Amino acid sequence: MLVALALGSMAGLAVAASEKGGSEAEVRARSQEFAASWNRHDPKAMAGVWAADGDLINPFGRMAKGRNEVEKLLTEEQSGVMKGTTFTITDMTVRMLKSDVALAEWDVEIAGMHAADGSPIPTQKMHVNEVMVKKAGKWWTVAARPVSYLPPPGSPHPM
Repeated sequence: MLVALALGSMAGLAVAASEKGGSEAEVRARSQEFAASWNRHDPKAMAGVWAADGDLINPFGRMAKGRNEVEKLLTEEQSGVMKGTTFTITDMTVRMLKSDVALAEWDVEIAGMHAADGSPIPTQKMHVNEVMVKKAGKWWTVAARPVSYLPPPGSPHPM
């Protein structure tokens, strides 16, 4: 009986671990889906990873609430300052907060930006925090926030 309980517990842990691993992989894939949509310059597909009630604060501080507003903001960016850029997730960590809630953190690079006068803007590096939820078998972004880091005191500011 004790052996059966131990084996049952171990099987339950194995199932939970594989579900966590599967969910982590799904979150990573969904995040990469956003990056691929960006690099195709497809704002509708980019916004398509957002939950209907999800929100975004972009690197310039603009907020969009709801998938439709997110799409509108991304469309404006992709026809403006972000036109022709590339978006690369250089590193990603995923923390499963619950079986259906995850925090994905990305280190990203956005290359190819140009100022209004056409002059090139250096590749921008930033960190993004993204909260995702799983609904109806699919992971959705409910909140995405870029984080800018200040240089350490005494060092020159990169901009």
